Amino acid sequence: MRGEFLLPIDMFGNWNEELEKMNEDKKGRPYEFPESFIKIHAVWHQWVDNRGLEGIARSLERLCLIPYHDDYTTIWYRVRGMIPEIKPPTYDEVEAGLDGTGFKTGNAGEYRTFVYGEIRRKYLKITITADVKPKKLLTVDVKTEGGSKPKAAAKHIELLKENGIKLKKFYGDGAYDTNEIFNAIGDSESAAKIMKNATAYRCRGSRRRRQEVRKYMKLGYKTWAKDAEYGLTWAIERIFSSVKRKSGEDLRAGSPIGLIAEAMQKMWIYDEMVSYGRNSMLSTI
Repeated sequence: MRGEFLLPIDMFGNWNEELEKMNEDKKGRPYEFPESFIKIHAVWHQWVDNRGLEGIARSLERLCLIPYHDDYTTIWYRVRGMIPEIKPPTYDEVEAGLDGTGFKTGNAGEYRTFVYGEIRRKYLKITITADVKPKKLLTVDVKTEGGSKPKAAAKHIELLKENGIKLKKFYGDGAYDTNEIFNAIGDSESAAKIMKNATAYRCRGSRRRRQEVRKYMKLGYKTWAKDAEYGLTWAIERIFSSVKRKSGEDLRAGSPIGLIAEAMQKMWIYDEMVSYGRNSMLSTI
């Protein structure tokens, strides 16, 4: 199914209809290539450079799967700034976990290292919220520098509420043991780990956190972790592992906009691939 996902044949059948819809009421030069075709370019771009993508398009034209191919400039322009949206879940209640990771930037290679010396790498920070059981991405936040994980988590929880999605349970490690997080989750169940030095009398500003601290101190870590199913928090780490194993942890873009777009594309591709595989399996049952 991973291989089938890389070449969705049904995309070619809606070429003209999609272009007509995209160019409706558009000012200036009309689009020549539908968004679905550019999105599959973004998928291939994880392993193939822009010149290679042009070559693939030429082959598709010779096979009469597309009416005409795009060139290097069009591919660079359309793919470089494309920030795809993560599709919302089709259900209205989630058990959300949240965590962050980093992608490497400035992958210089041996030649540039030999000429210019060791180049210090920077990391792009990504924070995601996902439903821990189906591993469905809910929200993705990308920062070129700085950023607070608890603040990003509170923002993601508010976005879920705004989109009409009920938070049944929240999973997180010790970094999310803050008043801000517990105030944001409200009456939802909590599997957020409490810090070792937490005490009930220091929980001013969050009645909910004070309750969770007392519960944690009473049960102890092992009993609390078993009752709260804290181990499901690792589902987020598995998502990051899947993304990095399939499309790598290095970003090739040079500009901040390009880096953010490339990182978002990696996460979007994972979510689309999982959705494609799940739907394909259901259709065969």
